[in-house]
Amino acid sequence: MTEITTAPETRMRRLLRLAAASRQAVELEWEREKRERIDAQRQMAERVASDDTYGTFPDTLAQVIHVDDWSGYPALFVDEAGEEWAIAPCAVTYLDEGIWLHYVVVAEPWDFPEPRWTLIAPCVCGSYREVPVSDDYALARELEHLTGHRDVCFGDCRPNGLAPSAAQLAELTCGQEGAAR
Repeated sequence: MTEITTAPETRMRRLLRLAAASRQAVELEWEREKRERIDAQRQMAERVASDDTYGTFPDTLAQVIHVDDWSGYPALFVDEAGEEWAIAPCAVTYLDEGIWLHYVVVAEPWDFPEPRWTLIAPCVCGSYREVPVSDDYALARELEHLTGHRDVCFGDCRPNGLAPSAAQLAELTCGQEGAAR
């Protein structure tokens, strides 16, 4: 029987092994911290959405949405350092009949030009309509409009913040040229 012998570990090999283990431990800790930060943002978005909705829509949404109905989503950042949000944390809840309520978390409402609450409803064209709401009255008006016009596409149904497709741009351009003639 032959005996297998291993070469003694050199300083450099030992250093490489130790450095790799140290790096792996640091990266695992970074990943754990990132998961905790994401979970905290999700929970915060759910809590703030529930609290703000309860205060702003006491006669309507507060009566049908419960705290645990919200699903929170973390912020998306411009850079890896996470210093500046590209998209703020948000939460959504399903209202039934294909309609969702989207809420955007903001630190200061007066610094945020976009609507904080948006109804997202299916359109007959296969896309979705986005309808901002700000209080019980606006919600009642917009829900009545949505249910009364379920079979009509107004042509403005594209996800918020996304550029129109090339076909939509061509249609808009053609419409503008025709109006100028």
